[in-house]
Amino acid sequence: MARLAFVAALSLASLAFAQTIDGTEATEETVAPAVEEVDADAASSGVDYFSFEASQLTVDVITNLTNYNLSDVALFDFDDADTAVEKRATRVCKTYPTDKAWPARPIWDLLNILLGGALIEGVPAAAPCYSNWPQYDETKCATITSEWETPSYQLSEPLGIQYYVFEGVSCLPPTLTRTGATCTLGGMPSYVVKATNVAQIQLAVNFARNLNLRLIVKNKGHDFKAKSTGAGALSIWTNALSSIQFLGSTYTHRPSGYKGPAFKIGSGVQALALYEAADNLGLHIVGGNTRTVGIGGGYTAGGGHSPLMSMYGMAADQVLSMEVVLPNGKFVSVDETNNPDLFFALRGGGGSTWGIVTSLVIAAYPKKPVSTLAYSFGIGGDITQDAFWSGIDAVFAKFPEYADKGMYSYWSVACFFDCSFAMAPQWGNNMDAAALKTLSQPLFDELSALGIEVTDAVYTDYDGVISAIDGTWPAASESGGVWNFNTASRLFPRSNWEDATKLAAQTAALRTAVEAAGMILGYNVKAATNSALNQTNAVNPAWRNTLLHAMLGATWSQEATPEDIAAANKNLVEMMQPWRDASPGAGAYLNEADINEPDWQQAFYGSNYAYLYQLKQKYDPWGLMWAPTAVGSEDWYITGQIDYYPTQNGKLCPQ
Repeated sequence: MARLAFVAALSLASLAFAQTIDGTEATEETVAPAVEEVDADAASSGVDYFSFEASQLTVDVITNLTNYNLSDVALFDFDDADTAVEKRATRVCKTYPTDKAWPARPIWDLLNILLGGALIEGVPAAAPCYSNWPQYDETKCATITSEWETPSYQLSEPLGIQYYVFEGVSCLPPTLTRTGATCTLGGMPSYVVKATNVAQIQLAVNFARNLNLRLIVKNKGHDFKAKSTGAGALSIWTNALSSIQFLGSTYTHRPSGYKGPAFKIGSGVQALALYEAADNLGLHIVGGNTRTVGIGGGYTAGGGHSPLMSMYGMAADQVLSMEVVLPNGKFVSVDETNNPDLFFALRGGGGSTWGIVTSLVIAAYPKKPVSTLAYSFGIGGDITQDAFWSGIDAVFAKFPEYADKGMYSYWSVACFFDCSFAMAPQWGNNMDAAALKTLSQPLFDELSALGIEVTDAVYTDYDGVISAIDGTWPAASESGGVWNFNTASRLFPRSNWEDATKLAAQTAALRTAVEAAGMILGYNVKAATNSALNQTNAVNPAWRNTLLHAMLGATWSQEATPEDIAAANKNLVEMMQPWRDASPGAGAYLNEADINEPDWQQAFYGSNYAYLYQLKQKYDPWGLMWAPTAVGSEDWYITGQIDYYPTQNGKLCPQ
């Protein structure tokens, strides 16, 4: 039998005592959170709920709150999407802190009571560095400043994010921002719900929808494009949903027919924790090369590229089922048989768009060894400019072969002075150094024939993914809290390698960009076909034909003004045009792309966009969940924006 914990809460009119039906006096100290404990095996997915998922807001809870004479139950009640569709034409700006309709403090207090004390008032993480904030503390500021640029610090803060530029750079430690900068809440949320159970997420969703508040979702805040921030918003912080459960080596997922190793993970699980859990069982999973990314957050929702993707497909392909809080507040299971259209959208259709995912079931694989190769060459000595670029052509020509062998190659070209190339590293899945040497020797022979002798090749064997990541990208190399750059990207199709003219045009476009910008980064990968999985999902179709994901950046100084940043971003859009011309009809990786990307609907979502837009209207006719470049984001705008420097520091209004 389910256990109900009901609340007698404070009146919205005052902070007077409330009373339960039997007349018992209730205070803030004695009331329980609004939650029903349901049976763990009630999930439609067939996989038991985590304990935090069994704590839910249900219709019975709402009914009993009504019975307890709570005067404003409607603020927390569920809604019907079909009814909302009829009202969509009446959309208005999201309620803003300066609006008369902004909830009074007693209403926020009431929400906090129902949440069980999980509501946090928005205070910038760097507020202790500024004397006009009550939190001012010079000693604490020094500590914050020393830790600011580490991802671990940013993800531990309710308002912490990895990249502050499109938030608006409204409050950073003084030594890390413009001279004379001040601290305001800016593009950060007004309140944060530190979610530790599903009921809290449902309460926040219903509260925001019913009061027309802007709602945002933050997992680890590891996002380039300000999807985790928003002025005047209520933020749902899923960082604490970090449970991991191994479902067994022969787990059978009946809807898809998958049979094999699988994990159920909370959406707040960090990549490192899951890598370690898998490694301890002799397994590995498809994830990124950054330890602090939340596997179940925007990473997977946006597709998720990985060192293992050329073997098993993208992170979104690995998902077997999900548990999700919808914009209407309902908690549902999602897979091939339960809400299959939503299952399509949530795997690759972008984060902060469709609902709040609380857990995922994902496929895992037997652990395999990894061998890496690092080497470099550059202009100078006997290597002329022409020879160097011929060497680049030779490397690029191997990309189809390398990807087809399940490899992952991470490389860069720098032209700050004389140009240089660095492979750092080439990653050979299920290979040892001897096999990787054999595979690489034909390339080194071709380079030698061009007068390029590679003398610094280093081969390293690892027993699996986690040791390879530790050996290749030390934890100290990860950064966060920065604001001095913007990144654009492009996916280049295999068809370019099948046509000498197209390949030459592609190389010319890359060369022009690196000689102008100073540096480009690239990944030679493919989204492998995996017959064990359902790969019919919202991942940008361009990924299915890609051999190269390349990135170009714009940078600016610490003293840059908003106008300076806008000018740099405009220049980046223009520099990327030859890349678009060299890959017509392809696209870009939405998790690592330019917020100013022209025709972003096509670039990020490809031919899926029209269908995804229809689904957005079906599941979120209120426009509750909004994020830059997310599906349906063109229906809204943020006030007070500068062209090419869109920040979250403004009111969200319908177009």
